[in-house]
Amino acid sequence: MFHAYILFSESGACAGFGHSPDFDWAYANTQAPTDLVVITPPVPVAFASLVAHEVDRQLAAAGRARAGRARQLAVRVGLRTARSVLHALGLAGPAFLFLGPARRAPRTDTGLVGNRIPPRSLVVESALALSGRSLLHEEAMRALASGGFSSLDRARDLLAAICAEGLGLLVPAVSISPLGTRTCNRCGSDGPFASTPCAHCGRRTCSLCLQCRSMGPARECVPLYLVAAHDRASLHAGAVAEGVDLTMPHPLTDAQREAAYMLRDWYVGGSAREVLVWAVCGAGKTEVSFSAIHSALTSGRRVLFAAPRRDVVAELDPRVRTAFPGVTCSTFCGGFPGQRDYDARIILATTHQVMRFYRRFDLVILDEADAFPFAGSEALATAVYRALDPEGRVVIMTATPSRGHLARVKSGALPCIRIPARHHGKPLPEPEVVTAHSSDLLSEVAQIVGAGAGPGSPFLVFVPRRRQAGEVARHLLRKVPGARVEWVHSQDPVRDDKRAAIAGGMCDVLVSTSVMERGVTVDGVDVIVCHADDDVVFDYRALVQMAGRAGRTAANPRGRVWFVCANENWHVRTAVAIIREMNAEAVSRGLLVSQHSQVISCGEATPRWA
Repeated sequence: MFHAYILFSESGACAGFGHSPDFDWAYANTQAPTDLVVITPPVPVAFASLVAHEVDRQLAAAGRARAGRARQLAVRVGLRTARSVLHALGLAGPAFLFLGPARRAPRTDTGLVGNRIPPRSLVVESALALSGRSLLHEEAMRALASGGFSSLDRARDLLAAICAEGLGLLVPAVSISPLGTRTCNRCGSDGPFASTPCAHCGRRTCSLCLQCRSMGPARECVPLYLVAAHDRASLHAGAVAEGVDLTMPHPLTDAQREAAYMLRDWYVGGSAREVLVWAVCGAGKTEVSFSAIHSALTSGRRVLFAAPRRDVVAELDPRVRTAFPGVTCSTFCGGFPGQRDYDARIILATTHQVMRFYRRFDLVILDEADAFPFAGSEALATAVYRALDPEGRVVIMTATPSRGHLARVKSGALPCIRIPARHHGKPLPEPEVVTAHSSDLLSEVAQIVGAGAGPGSPFLVFVPRRRQAGEVARHLLRKVPGARVEWVHSQDPVRDDKRAAIAGGMCDVLVSTSVMERGVTVDGVDVIVCHADDDVVFDYRALVQMAGRAGRTAANPRGRVWFVCANENWHVRTAVAIIREMNAEAVSRGLLVSQHSQVISCGEATPRWA
């Protein structure tokens, strides 16, 4: 529990809050003589924070009190404001009568609270140990204790000293506004919240953030410590002494090389804080980012590579470690083996795990920015940008930019680097739109599969909903004799086995919801999107991603794609137009390979911004 209080110094009065007002007061007295008046009883940290904020606002409006009767007026203003706030929050009774005794600044003995005041060197060292992190109270205490800086019973005072020195920021995990609304300070979400009994504060109703509860309970009674990165100079010195090697796993294509140079130039000398890398499915955009990452590392900077999905992060780990063999790298995602290293120069993380960081990274690579759960999540977007240094840069990588990104590119607000060609230099398969009455869609799908399915010619059939996956699979089993048909959805416990089956040639047709629209590469696969006009589930971005499953491998780059629908809606037309536009640009820039394996040359490629 926390108290709100008013501190009086020669410069005036200001409100604050803390677990131990006596400790905060004694620490303030190591800097200058200070008096203290406590204006609340022990209350949850969100309550104390709100009281301190409102009292500070009232004092600022009335002018800073300095001495004498002005100081008494400041105390009355503080008490009146505290009582009003606590009453609005439902705290009644003796709380309104509470006034702690005034503590006078010690003039002769500045060692009040004695050995509880840690030396400043220890405070700085402990802040460096927590550098760039966002930690709930218990997490911060354990981190200090495990680092050997303090025992658990002294860690609370050390955390208070870190905040008093301005090396960290203490906020409620869930804060309360003057209007009574809640905000989670860890994930940035405005809800939903659950009011549940709380073992931490003992109250029957305490607000819990449901958006990020998988990361540990963020409650209105739990403090959150935000410690920005403080060791930039030492990092830079280490980087210069050790050097950073970049080992590319394979030569870049012309399209990749052009984009990599442009991305590096943006990071080194560009003015924009963000850049969009718009790469077609299968273009190899991850390797394109390595040049910019290398520039950041050689300057002593920290890098975050974030992706919405766990399997993407796990797949990135060996690629990044191979590319930067002499650089410390740590992976933060659920179920990944190995100990997490918060001091690593490169952090690979799911976007949920990014909530554990605060102002730590100078370069953030955000892969698959359009994918669930990042797309449409204000909480995850907030977490990513809060983990960024105030002067840091963000690379947004996607095959399917959102309308918001496209609008910013069109207006010139967001620089865009386009990669319109795949790594094998063959064009993207352009979808064929098949329209039919809604009752005939299954027949159209069966006809397409029946004409082409067989060993070495697998099909991925996408449907918008789980029940439709079963319906289509059963229909194909009846209409395409001998075909090995499976169906899968996000809750299927053996979906990885089915993915492996079609990739290994043990399945001819896999009917799937959108769970297979990303991260699936099957040699020689053709793609059918059934009910492609179901715009509740399938927008143009999902359609482009699903079409991108075909023709991904160099051995079989010419897959086919069908959009089967009752109506050719805007999303279907837009998806087809985007794919055609990318192919046309790839031809115009000389990035495709002819049937005779010769590069179609249009002269030396000139880097360009879209």
